[in-house]
Amino acid sequence: MKLYNIHAAYSLANTLYGVTPNETDFEDIAMNAWSLIGTKHTRLYRYITDTVDKKIELPCNCDIIESVHLPINDAQMTSNKTVFNSIDTLFIEGYIDAWKRLDDPLYSRGKLLKYKEGDNTLYFSRDYKKVMIVYRGVINDEESGLPMCNEKEIRAIAAYVGYATLYKDGLKRRDGDSIKMAQMLQVDWLRLCNSARVSEHLSINDMNAILDVKCRWDRKSYSKSYNPII
Repeated sequence: MKLYNIHAAYSLANTLYGVTPNETDFEDIAMNAWSLIGTKHTRLYRYITDTVDKKIELPCNCDIIESVHLPINDAQMTSNKTVFNSIDTLFIEGYIDAWKRLDDPLYSRGKLLKYKEGDNTLYFSRDYKKVMIVYRGVINDEESGLPMCNEKEIRAIAAYVGYATLYKDGLKRRDGDSIKMAQMLQVDWLRLCNSARVSEHLSINDMNAILDVKCRWDRKSYSKSYNPII
């Protein structure tokens, strides 16, 4: 799936609806439309850093945290005679970690840390070195820092920019015709917004889940009815 800079909606809004808002207004309107659509394109990131004053500030594109851990073996002490783990315990934990990495693409070797989250910051009970944070981050444009969008989202955002710009202009000039045109564009925006919320590609698993809801329970049986439930 190809992603585009959100500024692509500006030229589309100008071409389709003849609006030319300034850059600041456009970014504000476009980001509002993006939040109303509610879709986010994310990927996994690994962020390694040290705590400062028992806290870590999260990257600006962080959306969902998958894990927070230290890159050490999570081996439990079996004796109080020494502060170090036994060689046998470390070997067993290393063997288990190797199999976990093969089975789960999200798994990273390490000991999970306890933390509290607030104000885009993680808080710990003490300072740590080389804390690894695995998180799902929004894919942003490297230059502008704005989120990347697919083609359907760009069309929806362009319609919202046209609607909002014309509506605002109509209110400022007390022009009823501009307000009526804006209301017509609002219908386009709502239609395109609903379309943008649907994934561009539905896998076989997704289709199977949809059919389980819409069709009869025996749809997978040979020579049975495939009619939707009415």
